[in-house]
Amino acid sequence: MLSRTAENLYWISRYLERAESMARLLDVGYRMSLFPSMKGFHSEWESVLSAAGVKSGYLSKYDKIEQSKVQDYLFFDKDNPSSVFNCVLNARNNALVVRTSFTREAWLAINQTYREILEFKKEDYSLSDIPRFTEWTIQNVNMFRGAVSSLLRNDGYHFLFLGSFIERADNSARLLDVKYYVLLPSSTHVGGNLDNLQWSVLLRSLSSFRAFRWAYDGDITSSKIADFFILNNDCSRSLSFCVNKIVSHLNGLKCSSEKVSDIYNGLKNVHESVQGNTIQSIIDKGLHEYVGDFIMNINNLDQNIQKQFF
Repeated sequence: MLSRTAENLYWISRYLERAESMARLLDVGYRMSLFPSMKGFHSEWESVLSAAGVKSGYLSKYDKIEQSKVQDYLFFDKDNPSSVFNCVLNARNNALVVRTSFTREAWLAINQTYREILEFKKEDYSLSDIPRFTEWTIQNVNMFRGAVSSLLRNDGYHFLFLGSFIERADNSARLLDVKYYVLLPSSTHVGGNLDNLQWSVLLRSLSSFRAFRWAYDGDITSSKIADFFILNNDCSRSLSFCVNKIVSHLNGLKCSSEKVSDIYNGLKNVHESVQGNTIQSIIDKGLHEYVGDFIMNINNLDQNIQKQFF
């Protein structure tokens, strides 16, 4: 087993990445809730809870899915292990143990984020404050990422970013699933104005709208956006990009080549899938099914890393 430091670094980055992803999920739900509701469509807030993997936890606390309660549950609720508040708290608790293992600026970024979210929690906020909270979360997580860029490229660095890209891969897939859940899988809706608007919302919530237009000449279609977020190696939030980074950081570890090989063997099929598939073959199989399988494989990877190293 490695030192506790590697495990702490792994979880710091996972918790902060998850905080950002919860904020982006909230942003997707908030933006989509502004569209007029149509018969046959799922509730966008039920979709967000399902994609976040916290629907059962929410329903054990509340009888009804309501926007204000979902937003509070995802951002502030201490009973939700994946709320932004709990993610920031857990990241700080792990950082306290290993403050000397990364830069002073990285610690200050985490501690400042924690102090500010405590102040937010005391406020009487309204639904219109959610965009402000989500933007604040994204900015503060990016501040931490910038602060760790000067770390030595040793095993601690690689575990830090392994955690980040495993979490990002999982959450990018879940964000794709929000779009799947919102619309009924009906050919009468695919390619329509509302369909394309919702895909545009997803792009903006992932800060990828301009990048997509640059890569695909501005033509927004569901298949091109799915290709962008699954197979495009230049999109920093695509499943392919995340898997490539996971493989790169695994290969950078010097602690145990045997364990790394064993972990990669479990990841090999996923790596080949995002490298060898076409978007049409994925759509033919079913986007929801593909994303579901990907999430399961990433969770298995996480469990294998923890079993082997921690």
